Amino acid sequence: MSAVYAKPETVDLAQRRWPSQQISACPVWCAVDLRDGNQALPNPMTPVQKRRYYDVLLQTGFKEIEIGFPSASADDFQFCRDLIEQQAIPDDVTISVLTQAREHLIRRTMEALRGVRRATCHVYIATSDLHMNFVFGKTRAQTKEIALESVRLIRELADAMPESDIGLEFSPEEFTDSNLDFVVDLCNAVIEVWNPRPGQKVIMNLPATVERRLPTHYADMIEAYIARQKYPEKTIVSLHAHNDMGSAVAATELGLMAGGDRVEGTLFGHGERSGNVDLITIGLNLQYLGIDTGLDFSHIEALRDTITELTGMAAHARHPYAGELVFCAFSGSHQDAIHKGLGNSAALREHFGGWKIPYLHIDPKDIGRSYERFIRINSQSGKGGIAHVLAQDYGVDLPRALLIELSGHVQAFADEAKREVQSREVWEIFLARFVCQDGPIKLVNYWPRPNAADPRLIEGEAHVEFGGQRQVLFGTAVGPIAAFARAIRQLPIPDFVLQEYEEDALGTTADAEAITFVRLERTGAGTFYGVGLGHNIDQAAVSAVVSSLNRMIAAG
Repeated sequence: MSAVYAKPETVDLAQRRWPSQQISACPVWCAVDLRDGNQALPNPMTPVQKRRYYDVLLQTGFKEIEIGFPSASADDFQFCRDLIEQQAIPDDVTISVLTQAREHLIRRTMEALRGVRRATCHVYIATSDLHMNFVFGKTRAQTKEIALESVRLIRELADAMPESDIGLEFSPEEFTDSNLDFVVDLCNAVIEVWNPRPGQKVIMNLPATVERRLPTHYADMIEAYIARQKYPEKTIVSLHAHNDMGSAVAATELGLMAGGDRVEGTLFGHGERSGNVDLITIGLNLQYLGIDTGLDFSHIEALRDTITELTGMAAHARHPYAGELVFCAFSGSHQDAIHKGLGNSAALREHFGGWKIPYLHIDPKDIGRSYERFIRINSQSGKGGIAHVLAQDYGVDLPRALLIELSGHVQAFADEAKREVQSREVWEIFLARFVCQDGPIKLVNYWPRPNAADPRLIEGEAHVEFGGQRQVLFGTAVGPIAAFARAIRQLPIPDFVLQEYEEDALGTTADAEAITFVRLERTGAGTFYGVGLGHNIDQAAVSAVVSSLNRMIAAG
């Protein structure tokens, strides 16, 4: 990086208090999606789309919504008029409109608000030396006078609308790049000129219009402003952070710790350059801290899809809380920990006094997301992920040794496919590798029955095909599986030892299919797992033995 970048003025705050503060109350939220967010879209929303978006904001719970820049376009002007004339503003909602500190724009803006029950006129002026001197060619004194004349005009026009309750929001644009003493003096003067009625307050919006500072610097400036302001009882300190350095959420949270009362932002952070602060992320962060935000993100996937449709801006797959993959793990170690954590969720909740699962930040159910897609399989996945997929989607809990062997086959498949492996494909690999009925031994049927001479014994009659010929084999032992094993040894196959047998049910109903796992050992040739499926437990068990034998024979 070759350029030498200008550094913003430092803020002298030697005894800062904000690092020791906690966010304990919900800020006032103001959604600026329909203005700040919309003007940054490659294809701005149509009036119909803006109305749908407005309804989404209402449903989400926002009580302050900046609906546009009425003096900037005919569409924005008409949108404001439609909301007022169609009585589409709920009694507990305040709309706001933005205007530059220019007389003809202010008059047009106030005309758009004609007949509104309650609204906020948001006026802004650039206060950084960069803008005042080099963009607009103004001095600080000239900038102050323009701002105050604009506020006087808004007050005059508001007083001429006695049927409407018009509040004031003032933004010193590029607050974080401005001289703090100048901004404090200007904002004090704005309050004096506006002269709030008893019980009213002026919203002082202090924006990081371009993020040039670390989040800690923003918090320093907010705390310093609050300490120096002249009329705290008449002021609402509003935060408006942009995301040029990727720190808008952190800057806003630290700004709240420093004393901020109000937050402006957009859903998914839509806005100029890298965007605004994302209200979904910060809202759910506060909800995680136990704060009632008044915002409803309980169906976040539907919200994400609606906003994507309206704006043409897709949410990143790893976007906090809302991204398609944000609750999905591909890493084998992560999958194993999540699988075990979900299996012990009650014990973990009791131990920690609340929700706590490895690698899951929050309970996805709180935002309308399910457990089904937490673990997905690719070449990085391990046995924990495969175990979770089979348990979640097919109700199968595999023995550990079998799981380890299956994971190798799945990983080989994923390496060759070079893509995510679907749950169905994992199941098909499992069936193809371990339910091996297409080998040299084919089970036709099996009948176990008590031995006539000794009812404690079972006599097994096995009908099999071997070497292309049908054979009937008999074996007697203490159980149906042992009897089958004795019968099948009559075939010219290598000797084996039945080492392990497990059974389970696929489901919980009375007609659930049985699944059995058998491990055979051939001396000097290792062990071989086989799996059997069926509604009859004995048939499933002997099918597993046949599967094991076929795998053993195939191994040579």
